[in-house]
Amino acid sequence: MKVLILAILGLELAHTLSYPGTETRPILSKSEASNYTKENYFAGWQPEEIIIPENPDYVVQQGQSIQAVVNKAIEQGNPAYRTYIKIEPGRYMETVYIKSNIPLTIYGSGKSAEDVHIMATLSAKTSTSDYIATVNPNGERYKEGEPAWGLYNSCATKHGGVIGTNCTAVVWVESDNFQLQGVTVHNGATDAQAVALRTAADKIHLMGNNFKSYQDTLALGIDSADSLKTERVMVHMCYIEGQIDYVFGAASAVFDMTTFYTVATNKTASAIILAPDTPPERSYGFLVINSIITGDSSYRNKVKLARSWDHGVASADLYTPGVSANGQLVVRDSNIDSVIDVLAPYGAAATSHREFTTDINVDRDLNDNNHNRLWEFNNSGDGA
Repeated sequence: MKVLILAILGLELAHTLSYPGTETRPILSKSEASNYTKENYFAGWQPEEIIIPENPDYVVQQGQSIQAVVNKAIEQGNPAYRTYIKIEPGRYMETVYIKSNIPLTIYGSGKSAEDVHIMATLSAKTSTSDYIATVNPNGERYKEGEPAWGLYNSCATKHGGVIGTNCTAVVWVESDNFQLQGVTVHNGATDAQAVALRTAADKIHLMGNNFKSYQDTLALGIDSADSLKTERVMVHMCYIEGQIDYVFGAASAVFDMTTFYTVATNKTASAIILAPDTPPERSYGFLVINSIITGDSSYRNKVKLARSWDHGVASADLYTPGVSANGQLVVRDSNIDSVIDVLAPYGAAATSHREFTTDINVDRDLNDNNHNRLWEFNNSGDGA
């Protein structure tokens, strides 16, 4: 009974937290939060509105290969003009790799994102031979000289027997000024890291899409060691589903009016939503605003909101403040339901396993890399 009473008191305390919060759940002041806006995360980029034309440049019909049409659009496109590709409703069992300097807009023409379903089943444990058989059957989908050949070949020739996380992406984008709207991207693997969408480019606009997987669903941005590369991503009105670190990466990304849904795919595994890998000298990593954070009811008070990735840092004693990546995140003005661990919503870093630490002094430096940079402000709901 005593444990139950303490738990209830703890939950009530979590709901009444205000600035500066606690050592396990820091809260921003209104003044501090004023720095964490779309404008600051995007540093001069205003995401271009996604306009659906009456007459697209290309149309993908069910039974056709999206990759084949994308290749054609890139080969025939002009970098000075945006090219539009419409995908008709259907299930497209393939990967789609995009590498070009052509501004592309790909959009589904169904009534909902579920009507256009792009899917493959690839995990980090997939063997190179199985990858080739799945992604490029009979060598017909990816051919030398075509725009996506380099991306495909980097995975098809990978040593070590398995493909690893980066090569699991169902949709892989290395094309600046890319737009995607109204589609579902789904990786069906449930045994290891399995990316639905991977981006390694700047000025990416994702709107009205569903992204589904088990682990590492949405990979935004390359290794944080390349801190000179600018990668800005707008995720607007999307649905993101997964269980472990299912939104991660080094990009500066804003999630606006987006739903994060934690699924209990593996009943014995932990559940963590966000794992930013922000370079230490960069003040802005992930911003979640006007969004919904929820999940399976079996997860009540169990899901971690976030942890730093610490990519490339093998142990906590090797983490170097100001040198090692230190994920940055603000969740604000959003609804967080009861799936979140209300007393300790932040976990130890994914790779280094350094324990979560924060600063609750009123004169704190929000960019002090001796601490984690994971914050909240003005959220509502049973888990807030």
